[in-house]
Amino acid sequence: MARLHYLYEQAEGGKERFVYYCSRCRCILGIRRDLRPAYEAVGSLGGRCVGCGHALAYNTECRLSPVSDDWWDAHQASTVPAERRDPVFRLASSFPHFSLGLPDLDSLLRPLAPGTTVVISGAYSSAVAERITFRAQLSLEMGGLDSAVLFIDGGNRSDPYLFSSFAKQWGLRPKTAMRRVTTCRVFTMYQVADMISKHLVRALEDYATKLVVISDLLGTFNEPELDEQEARRLLSAMEEGVGRAKKDAMVLVTLGAPNKYDEAVLSWADTTLDLSESGGRIRAELSRHPRRPPGAVTLRLRHLLARATR
Repeated sequence: MARLHYLYEQAEGGKERFVYYCSRCRCILGIRRDLRPAYEAVGSLGGRCVGCGHALAYNTECRLSPVSDDWWDAHQASTVPAERRDPVFRLASSFPHFSLGLPDLDSLLRPLAPGTTVVISGAYSSAVAERITFRAQLSLEMGGLDSAVLFIDGGNRSDPYLFSSFAKQWGLRPKTAMRRVTTCRVFTMYQVADMISKHLVRALEDYATKLVVISDLLGTFNEPELDEQEARRLLSAMEEGVGRAKKDAMVLVTLGAPNKYDEAVLSWADTTLDLSESGGRIRAELSRHPRRPPGAVTLRLRHLLARATR
């Protein structure tokens, strides 16, 4: 049923039906045999898209599209009154739709979900890491994961004041929000490798988190006398640790200043995104995604650092 929620994932074949979707994020809102006014087809959603949260009044579109019998059966089951619904089916809106709260950027990355490794490189990747740390604490309905977060600060550069600012912007009490973020600071490449390869999975279990953020993972891999063979041994151990961790959580890794080992880390990822700055704008370029083709969007820097869209 989670597949049903996104228009770009729709399978070919099947009977043609009227598919109503959000024009901003292409989230499927409803499927009908007959053509109806949009307010009738999506009226049960309370006027807001369950994917991006925008008002549906001017953002609902419809197209005639083939829908497989399996999808139709699942959709029909999800519209049965709760007291008569088979417990194996859930409303599409009941699935978490984690997002950054930036529609243009979310259109590239969606869906963000546990079970994936996302690597973001370049300018302001650390700002994305800190933004997503607090987005994860929001409720499912607000685009979060309703989860605590494990934050590994590989470059020892995280900004608690920026954390506090984001918390205030999203209506969270800063002290309460900070308590839901477990920050691990590391100062050497051996410490970060040890944390990720030996302790990460246990930490995720202890803190019951659905998100681990590893900020500036290669921040300590910059010593002039660093032995390349040793560095790659540590990277291999970290890759195994990340692979085990992502079975139960989403792992977000950021890469700061360019490093000779960037390609090694990028090879671990299910999703890779590069951010580059020019003239107060950020170009976000998606190179790899398990379900989406490569693409790029441009957004203003102030939007990346400003209040999240609800």
